[in-house]
Order: sequence, then structure tokens, then C-alpha cells
Amino acid sequence: MSFLPEIAILGTGIMGRGMAVNLAAKGFPLRLFARNPKKIQDLESPNVSIHTDPKSAAKNASLVVLCLTEDSVVEDIVFEKGILESDCKYLLDTGTTSPELTERIGEACLSNGIAFRDAPMTGSKNASRDGQILFMLGAKDPAEISEISFFFETCGKNVVYCGGIGDGQRAKIALNMVQAGIFQVYMEGFQLAASQGISPDILKEILIQSAAKSGISEFKFPFVFSGNYETHFSLKNMRKDVKHALALAKNSGTPLTLCSHLDGIYDQGQEYGLGEMDYCSLNEVTAKIRSRQSG
Repeated sequence: MSFLPEIAILGTGIMGRGMAVNLAAKGFPLRLFARNPKKIQDLESPNVSIHTDPKSAAKNASLVVLCLTEDSVVEDIVFEKGILESDCKYLLDTGTTSPELTERIGEACLSNGIAFRDAPMTGSKNASRDGQILFMLGAKDPAEISEISFFFETCGKNVVYCGGIGDGQRAKIALNMVQAGIFQVYMEGFQLAASQGISPDILKEILIQSAAKSGISEFKFPFVFSGNYETHFSLKNMRKDVKHALALAKNSGTPLTLCSHLDGIYDQGQEYGLGEMDYCSLNEVTAKIRSRQSG
């Protein structure tokens, strides 16, 4: 495109940083906001400015991208920090936010002449770095994002249309509950095997050659077995999303026989001080697999 629209990214942590790098590489003018600007100072360039105030970053932007964590942070940025008065054209929430807050933001944006879409993402740090994020979009029609399709094309591998405002979040919350549940089943499988004298290495060899193999096992097992809990998706964020899932289930009367105890497990991980680590650090709470290098 001959005209490159200005983009503001509010929240440039693990995922926001990867998106910013890919957009900057395509020449898009960026305004970045982070609660700790020092962490993104290296991204500053003639086309990339760093802001300490989210409203100044968002002012008159063609697209404002939210890449934030908890509801309280999203609510504060949108309703208390002047985003609704920033005269931006599009507001896109790529984090995982409760459907209730998402719908409130949608209504407020409509009243202020801002086009709002929820587009939570999955794919962790590597996907963000490589422009391979999968987006779950709260929109019924591709035409609703035609003007900002450049963002999805630059940062993602695909967009799945989930329905109206809030439905992207509902789909993402269900996805993360599934991923948390799958990982926990693996950890309990290793616990059971160990109780019967079967080493983790033997069970791992069996799992990765069986129908029980999955994307979770392929990605997370190397980290678990090496004791490397480098953050790709933090335990505290998965804990938040599990709690969102259980709240949705409670409100809709949906029984979750297996996953209903996940929040207690993640609470325990938080108490162990693992919140900032990858959620596969729950190994330290459950299976306690130790790398062969550590003896």
C-alpha cells in the first residue's frame, strides 16, 4: 500500500514486542506504549516512537492495538487513560479479556465513533516473533476488518471468524482451558507412571509415538525435561484464562467435570512463585520431572 497507516500498540511485552518488530520491518509508523518503557527502548527508531502515556500513543492513530493482560489493566487503559477520546479509528483487543468487559468496550467505542473488534491471539512468543499468530476474531464478516487486514497479514498466519463482539474472547478462553487441561493430564500421567516405577523418559518416548502426541507435548516436553521454564505463555496469564473459563461455565451452567479443578492447581503454582514463568513450570508442582543433566 502506498499510504502506511499509523499504528499504536499499547502493551509491548512478549507478544506485543513481536508484533511491533514485524510491523516496523514492513515500514509501518508505530507508537509504542509500555508500562516499563526501558524494556522497549531498543525498538525506538525514526519510524517507531516510545510513549509513556497511552492516550498520546493512540491519538489519531488509524489502528490502536491492545496487547494487555488482566481485565483491570484493560479497563484502566480504555476507560481511565483517555483511549475513548483519542480519536483513533480502530481499536483492536488482541489480549484475553472477559466477554463482559469486551462488550462494555464495544458499546463505549460505538458511542465514541471508534470501530472496535476483539481479536485474541494464540501462538506464544515464537509465533509473535515469526508473524505466525492465530487470531480469533469477534466479527461475522471479513469485510468488517478489510481496512486493517494489513495488521493480520503482517502479524499472523490466519484469522478465524468467531461471531459478534466478545465471541473471539469466548473462543480463546475455551482454547486456553483445553491447553491447560491437556498439559495437566500429561503431568498426572507422568505422576502415575512414576508411582509404578516407570521413568519419565520411557513414558515420554511412548507418548510421542502414540495417538496421545499433541502440539502441547511437542512444544512443552523439551522445556519440562530440561527444567527450562523460559516464558512463552506465563503461568499467571494461563491462571487468569482458566478462571475466565470457569466463570463462563458457571454463568452458563456448563459442567466441566475434568477441568473444574484447574484453578486450584494454578493457584498453587502462583503460590510457589512460578507466576512469571511459563505455565509448563507447573511440573514443579505436579510431576516434578528432573532433567538428567541435573541428576
